[in-house]
Amino acid sequence: MKIRIGIMGYGNLGRGIECAVKQNADMELVAVFTRRDPESVNILSDVPVYGVDEILKMQDQIDVLMLCGGSATDLPKQTVEYAKYFNVVDSFDTHARIPEHFANVDAVA
Repeated sequence: MKIRIGIMGYGNLGRGIECAVKQNADMELVAVFTRRDPESVNILSDVPVYGVDEILKMQDQIDVLMLCGGSATDLPKQTVEYAKYFNVVDSFDTHARIPEHFANVDAVA
């Protein structure tokens, strides 16, 4: 059984995760989610690209949601919101605020 991955955000980080998933036989990319027009996002894999408003419909199809937003404004909101519905991995790196970020995520997860 493969770990089913969803990617939220398709910039450099999202593209890197997509490439990493391709290199691991025990993982499969299920979908990419974007705040942009999904039609304008060209990915390397043959999986659907959805608008962010479709993400909760995929709860039963994603084992881990990789959050690829920025630490300053995206991840403090996104991680807390999506940890309610998914196992999440993010790249939050505002070092002074990591304990606060973990506490906020732990409170809803």
